[in-house]
Amino acid sequence: MNPEELARRQRLRRRNILMGLLVAWTVILLGRLYMLQVVMGDELSEYAAGQRLRKVYVPAPRGQILDRRGQVLATNLPAYSAYLVYTREGLDPEARRLLSRILDIPVEAIEEAEAELRVRPVPEIPVRLKAELTPAEITALAEHRDRLPGVVVEPQPLRYYPGGTLAAHVLGYVREGNRPWELKGDSGIEATYNGPVQLPGGRTVRGLTGVDGQRLVEVDARGRPLSDESRHLLLGGDADRYAAPPKPGSTLVLTLDARVQKAAEEALARRIQELRELKTRPCPCPARNGAAVAIDVRTGAILAMTSYPTFDPNDFARQAFMEPSDPRYDAVNRKVYQYVHGNERYRGKRVEGPTRNLAIADALPPGSTFKPITGLAAMLRGVLPGSTYCGGEFYFAGRAWPDWGVHGHVDFDKAIGRSCNVYFYQTGLNAGIDAIADVATQFGLGQLTGLRDLAGEVQGWLATPAVKAELVARADPNSTESDRRWYAGDTLNASIGQGFHAFTPLQMAVYTAALANGGTRYRPYLVQEIRDPQTGRVLWEAKPDPLNTVDVPTAFLDKVREAMVTVTQDNGGWYGTAYGVFRDAPYVAAGKTGTAQGGTREPEYENHGWFIAFAPAGPGEQPEIAVAVVVRAGGGGSLAAGPVARAMLDAYFAGRYGLPANPETAAEEAHEDAARSAAVVPSD
Repeated sequence: MNPEELARRQRLRRRNILMGLLVAWTVILLGRLYMLQVVMGDELSEYAAGQRLRKVYVPAPRGQILDRRGQVLATNLPAYSAYLVYTREGLDPEARRLLSRILDIPVEAIEEAEAELRVRPVPEIPVRLKAELTPAEITALAEHRDRLPGVVVEPQPLRYYPGGTLAAHVLGYVREGNRPWELKGDSGIEATYNGPVQLPGGRTVRGLTGVDGQRLVEVDARGRPLSDESRHLLLGGDADRYAAPPKPGSTLVLTLDARVQKAAEEALARRIQELRELKTRPCPCPARNGAAVAIDVRTGAILAMTSYPTFDPNDFARQAFMEPSDPRYDAVNRKVYQYVHGNERYRGKRVEGPTRNLAIADALPPGSTFKPITGLAAMLRGVLPGSTYCGGEFYFAGRAWPDWGVHGHVDFDKAIGRSCNVYFYQTGLNAGIDAIADVATQFGLGQLTGLRDLAGEVQGWLATPAVKAELVARADPNSTESDRRWYAGDTLNASIGQGFHAFTPLQMAVYTAALANGGTRYRPYLVQEIRDPQTGRVLWEAKPDPLNTVDVPTAFLDKVREAMVTVTQDNGGWYGTAYGVFRDAPYVAAGKTGTAQGGTREPEYENHGWFIAFAPAGPGEQPEIAVAVVVRAGGGGSLAAGPVARAMLDAYFAGRYGLPANPETAAEEAHEDAARSAAVVPSD
């Protein structure tokens, strides 16, 4: 083969190889294009959209809390916060200075937010720069949007309590959760019903915390947010794979009656201030704090529960959204600190903050409000005295046991109505401590009430030989057997509600309700319904839960109730200890005053003032509401607690018995009249 032919064949071979390679490359490209556009087209389209769309979490609003009549107690307000989201390039120094001027926060706070974003594993979670933006701040951020890449303004529901301090101890408060916009209940109903609620029977429903949603934000090649896009226009029918609306938390309907609640809070606060300034003996009194509870005697539903001093849960909600760099943070933080830790001192000791719910977490001796228990115990044993002469002292074991007054000849009715200690000293000795403790236990005293809706309830103490031995040993590890032994004198003290008794206001309200309804002790409760927030459908409804029925004949309970009516009445020659408080009441109330000694060496003004009552209690009427009120170091039962109970009852009966239809007017007039009368009519 000549050289020319050889060269030609070589050129042909090279051309064929090149053509083959070109065809093969073309086939590969076409195949790859087919895979990308046809086989993987939908997947890659979503991926491309995902690259230019950033998922942003949308906070879910917490569920609303309503009173029994639908009044809003806790809700959410629209508020806007400035966030910094992840971008590949951070803000430049000039942008940081501009942002600092707009938001009035330090440049260092912005730099810390950027550093936090760089180490976060999930870039979709932003860092909050400032909450509760003003309209001027929102406008300025919008005007400088191009100069502030990564800065976004997002709505953030702000927890709001329209009544301020109204029912604060029941509602509780919220704190910041794990995410910048997340809220979690930290006390009260907000805490108990924060997350999923497991109902009796194992069923679970959503609590106050909702389910966060997502929305889409368009970003440029550097990951900087540009503008919101319609997710359906961008992603068609598969939009929900990228975005979803938030689901609000469930709506809670409480058993509280906001009218009675407000009357209780205002009357308790006003009375405590009056006692501190009152010039009538034994005040002025320290009146350090107090609590009040109202219960529906037919069901156990709590109509009101208040504790004084109180707090504003709105401050906790605001603190949860604020960053330490916010110029408003220090003032709010100081208020919250004082709420939790207190800032007053009494006798050299710091007084705890007002967030503690004294209605369930503070146990005090009940004083004479315990006397119906002692009377029932004696009736059951058949040893109730028919009549006793009260000369102001009861002589036993070589000493004189005092009464608060001289009552002359008294029977059971007058002993209750005038709160005669001498009569009940003898009654207690006749009955014995075991019988007294047995009846008190049946009424739920000295034990947890079974309340499930709030945490922090204390058990208190019911005076028994075993309890005395335990408390004395706890107080003094070196105490002797003689110190811990139970004596007849201990029975005398226990008979009139002194000594080793200590009950909470809620226990006292439950006990009073059981007296009123004929002996059924119900589990107290605060949540009446859980509703779907969008449809209003009732997901769960509470039912009355009777815990026990006291083993006491109806005739004995009737006798006690009739005697308790004399406490508030003019009884034809003698007045009941709360007559001054209820002398102009248009309804009949049954009650019992109690003045519990703060200690054997404490002055008179350190006595704790108790009052329990139920109404209506007129002939043929069925009681509806029971109340228990206490003022620590308030000086006396009728003086300190009576006017508060009267205001609560008048608010409950507003529009009935000729009372003003406006419950606030009814309660205010009742309190003023009762306070004036209580200050001039001597009573236990």
